[in-house]
Amino acid sequence: MKTLALISAAFLAVFATVATPVIQVRDLPNAPDIVIVGWDAGNAEFGLRTRLRRDGSHLGDGRVGEHRLFLSSVFVEANGGFARAVAHSGKLLRNTGTVRDVDACRFGSVCSPASTVGIGVSDEFLREHRDSLVVTLRPKTGRHWTVRLDGSTIAAYLSTLDSVSASLKKP
Repeated sequence: MKTLALISAAFLAVFATVATPVIQVRDLPNAPDIVIVGWDAGNAEFGLRTRLRRDGSHLGDGRVGEHRLFLSSVFVEANGGFARAVAHSGKLLRNTGTVRDVDACRFGSVCSPASTVGIGVSDEFLREHRDSLVVTLRPKTGRHWTVRLDGSTIAAYLSTLDSVSASLKKP
C-alpha cells in the first residue's frame, strides 16, 4: 500500500508540473479580425498573440505573419526591463513596444495582462521551435533574465490558430 501511495504522489507531482495552456479565440462581432491569445494557466505573465483576417489569412500582430510574444509590463519592470531579446538559437528578436489589451478579461474567468510589452516572433521561427521557446532578455544594465514558453502551450496555440484559419477559409 505504501508503494502505491508513493507512486501516486510521484505521478501527481509530475502531473502538476505539466503546463496547462489557456487559449482564447477572441471573435468579436463586426471586428475586422480574430485575435488568438495563448499562455500557460499557471503563469499569465507571458504568452503568444496574433490576428487572423476574416478570410483566414494570418494578419499577424505587428507585422504580417508575425506572432507577438507578450510580456506583462509589470513583469518586465519587476525584472529590470530589457533592451534586447535573444532566442535560444541566438536569433535577435524585434521589440514591438507596449500595448494595452482592452479585452484582457472579457473572455472567460481568466485574464491576460492588461498592459504588455511585445517581442516579434515570425511564424516560421515559432513553428521550428514548437517544442519550447526560450528568450533571454538583456537589459542595458543589470542581469539577463529569461522566459520559457512550454511546448504544450505553443502546440495548443498553433493548433487553434490553424484550426480557426482553416474554418474561415472554407467556402
